[in-house]
Amino acid sequence: MFRTALVLAALLAANTASAGPINTVNLKMTGFGYGYAAVQTNVTSGYIGAGELQGLMTSNGVTSSFLTYCTDLAQSFSWNTNYSYTLVANGSANGFTNRQADLLGKLYTLAGRDVDTTDESAAFQLAVWEIVTESAGNKLNLLNGGFQLTAGASSVQRSLASNWLNSVSASNAANTFDAARLYSSVAQDFVVFTERPLTPNGGGNVPEPASLGLVGVALLALVAARRRRA
Repeated sequence: MFRTALVLAALLAANTASAGPINTVNLKMTGFGYGYAAVQTNVTSGYIGAGELQGLMTSNGVTSSFLTYCTDLAQSFSWNTNYSYTLVANGSANGFTNRQADLLGKLYTLAGRDVDTTDESAAFQLAVWEIVTESAGNKLNLLNGGFQLTAGASSVQRSLASNWLNSVSASNAANTFDAARLYSSVAQDFVVFTERPLTPNGGGNVPEPASLGLVGVALLALVAARRRRA
């Protein structure tokens, strides 16, 4: 089953063609898509919810549902509250590093489209936090390094996240998705995944690091496009 935002995609494309790139949208988080796991980490105080987030995205008066994950443990947000977000280019200020974007793309390629349980949702969020918080050069490990899971999450959720992190760390891990950050100066940041177009030889195109910022909000059309297990 696919969850899409095709009407929004068409409108955004039309607006981009007529008025230039659009990089800013209003987001309102409405809840967890598949529940969450209460966890503690070494970079947060108290328990926080780990899981796929769902919400509403509004641009030029058009509203659509979308799915995402948190990438910022330093700030919070309030449910059902509108915030302004900007899609920023990888490698730029407030954007992902190229390494982070590559690992996130590999993570989504491996498991993101199949998330449809609480365990998978919580595990995917833990893996995202590990990738964006861990220092470059350190092994991706939930229990060591710059990001550490100190309490919470079930053994199934921990195991799933750890297995995925091991897989995406491999040099030959496949990557057919690009990842970019939706940034806010006053609320948690989120991630956008967009599928790479196929090249004639069947591979994915690899855009320049700055190109995502130039494409703008039109990339958000694929945030809500998800293949679910029947």
